[in-house]
Amino acid sequence: MSGFGEKMRREREMRGVSLEEISESTKIGTRSLRALEEEDFEKLPGGIFNKGFVRAYSRFIGLDEDQAVADFEAAWREHQAANGLLPEVLSQVEQETPEPSSNRLLAIVALVLLAVATGGYAIKYFWGTRTANTNLAPTPVVQEAPPPQSSAEGQSPPTPSSSVSEPVGISKEKAAPVPSASSKSPAEAPKNTPSPFATSKAGAAELASSSGAYSSSAAILLEAIAREDSWLSVSADGKSLGQGILSAQKSRTIRANKEVRLRVGNVAGVEVSFNGKPVNIDGEPKQVKELTFTPEGLHQ
Repeated sequence: MSGFGEKMRREREMRGVSLEEISESTKIGTRSLRALEEEDFEKLPGGIFNKGFVRAYSRFIGLDEDQAVADFEAAWREHQAANGLLPEVLSQVEQETPEPSSNRLLAIVALVLLAVATGGYAIKYFWGTRTANTNLAPTPVVQEAPPPQSSAEGQSPPTPSSSVSEPVGISKEKAAPVPSASSKSPAEAPKNTPSPFATSKAGAAELASSSGAYSSSAAILLEAIAREDSWLSVSADGKSLGQGILSAQKSRTIRANKEVRLRVGNVAGVEVSFNGKPVNIDGEPKQVKELTFTPEGLHQ
């Protein structure tokens, strides 16, 4: 076996993520997610749906989507071979289309030239006949209409604006002015905004050492330093700052006014300081632990 499902399960458990959390975010049933981890292909819908499930699963836990799909396809081919099924490989079904011979190409070119010549002659004949008919048509005689007589002296004729009714369905409102190109849309995202995560070449998310949008006078100053590669999920004052892998010897600084929630996937491999003072968060390797900090300190 290729170990595709076992690898997905191991990566998920290392991050302390449950199948229910993935299902709630991706809208994929836990039955299908469990079938992926167990490589139970009979319980999957098949086709492009399977690849979509793999991409959504990998994206949620921070794995390389393309590599995960490739691993899934390898596991699927092993499953087919073990059960005596034909592999669904398009390259084995497709046949090369023979190139047309030179005589056939010459015949096609001749037909195209003949069609162009016939079309040009037909257009020339049509326009020539139409021009001749136009020249022979008699010029119509225009008779001047007698001037209108007023019904009573001193009475002014009605103005065009009063005699012509306003067309139905035309709005009297003026069109709204078109905004200039220099004006910025309120929904436009600011440029060069630092992201709390950076994506590595392998496709897994790494936590960046950004200080956030809070000033130095924030009530909470939290610093997480990784002794080993550890998965973190961070939120400050009720706003999620993201999740990802904090590489060994890297640090992450979080500032907040009211509360910081820190979820650690490898608590034994992380050191935490609160407002410059170390905090005791002892735990076992690979143990998942959630820490809550307020201006008063740690609340476990």
